[in-house]
Amino acid sequence: MIIREGLSQIFIPDEKILPGPGTKRVGFYNPDQVLNRDITVALVNALKPHNYLDGFGGTGIRGIRVTRETGINSVIAEINRKSVEVIERNRRENEVDLEIRNEPFESVVSRLLFDFIDVDPYGSIVPYLDVALTHVKNGGYIGLTATDLSALTGSAPKKTARRYGAHVENDRLRHETGIRLLLSYVAKRAAALDKHIVPLVSFWRSHYYRTIIKVSNGAGRADEDLMNIRTLSKHEEIGPVYPNSEEGPLWTGPMIYNEVVEKSCKQSLEGIGAKSLQFLQTLPHEDARLYFFETADYASYTGKSIPRLDRLIESLKDNLGTVAWRTHFSPTGLKVNANHSEFMRIFEEIAVK
Repeated sequence: MIIREGLSQIFIPDEKILPGPGTKRVGFYNPDQVLNRDITVALVNALKPHNYLDGFGGTGIRGIRVTRETGINSVIAEINRKSVEVIERNRRENEVDLEIRNEPFESVVSRLLFDFIDVDPYGSIVPYLDVALTHVKNGGYIGLTATDLSALTGSAPKKTARRYGAHVENDRLRHETGIRLLLSYVAKRAAALDKHIVPLVSFWRSHYYRTIIKVSNGAGRADEDLMNIRTLSKHEEIGPVYPNSEEGPLWTGPMIYNEVVEKSCKQSLEGIGAKSLQFLQTLPHEDARLYFFETADYASYTGKSIPRLDRLIESLKDNLGTVAWRTHFSPTGLKVNANHSEFMRIFEEIAVK
């Protein structure tokens, strides 16, 4: 099967492409991660690293797109020999000059110096994180795609505790919690190596979380990162709607670096879909406050229906002078720069029993 993504045409061995995480196989291609790859290409083009490592090649689509659409030198690592044959075919057919290595990720990343390392394994990033942090160039970047959402959202609490040393509630806010748990883990592992991180972009989509971070040496700044990690209670942060349960440790600092996102959105890259750029433009609003207000939970708590969100946003602006934004973490959630008692008052005024 031949598919087109970005400016590339890619051969896929499978005759049928299934949505979701799929199963690990030769020439693995995931159509649900087009947004992930679009945003990666946009940020790589904005950041202009010297070289880029696609650490888990599959069909080679990620590395091929980066080179073809940004001109950045790419290396693709793939341990499966048959998948390497697929990547070689795709490299030839797309006429891109890049290096393909039939070696494990750990081998390639430890012998060559990269300033952008992309870790997109099948499952958790935990087994590969330390080696990426250790070997990325000072001031370089790491892209991380995690698909172990059962652990990160708390739906498998024993796995959450075992893998991330944390407790989180599996509620309607679970995907923001999951991103913050992932960033907490990354920041702690980086700090253990005397490295400081800056999250540039972080988001949830379908079955995965994606974050791209900048990594720099410095024990002092690593100590500052640890100050952004703590346990918290939704009861205290966003009101009595939630039980007084301590969750974490979670990252409470910024998830997005606005200047990088703005620069990425201003580019006119032909291969990136308009919907992907529109999605990227909404992400800075996620840092408006720690956690979003989930109107479905407030409706259940007050015994009222969920009001129209556009009307609620307008009422918040008229009565409190505050701006509210939709959040990608929930279709019924709002990021509002207001405290929970103010939000509750406005919600109850316009919601209908």
